[in-house]
Amino acid sequence: MNLGEALSLLKKEKSKLVRLISLRKENIYTEEGKTPEFNPKKLSQEIDSKIEDIRKLKIRIEKTNLNTKLSGDSVTISEAIIKVGDIRSKLASLSNLFERKRSSWYLEKDTKNFIAQIKESEIEDEIEKLEIEKGILDNKLQMTNWNTKLLE
Repeated sequence: MNLGEALSLLKKEKSKLVRLISLRKENIYTEEGKTPEFNPKKLSQEIDSKIEDIRKLKIRIEKTNLNTKLSGDSVTISEAIIKVGDIRSKLASLSNLFERKRSSWYLEKDTKNFIAQIKESEIEDEIEKLEIEKGILDNKLQMTNWNTKLLE
């Protein structure tokens, strides 16, 4: 199995776990004298088993991420994932940097003349560069995920 398949499987297994937990919750109480459609004790065992399977898969994925370099790059998959997260955070903070200026309540509240200390065009240029960098990293991650065998 390659890393991309493992990530897809992980997503499916997590969804199954959520459904099992919900099913157990729906069947924990039953009318006196009736048998629930699904046995909550059996569902609890299935949930525990699913959690164990998910944990093992996550460990294999993490091991692979830590020991595999990105296609055409010198950083590991784990480093690239962290870097993408950092870029997303930076994009979020830059994207709303000028919101206060545009807010009508802010302009009405105070009639003083405020001057931006950084040009909005400079921030827009930085956002564009970060978007490109994130896109390149995302593409390399996808390519590497589908071309990397999952480690044991």
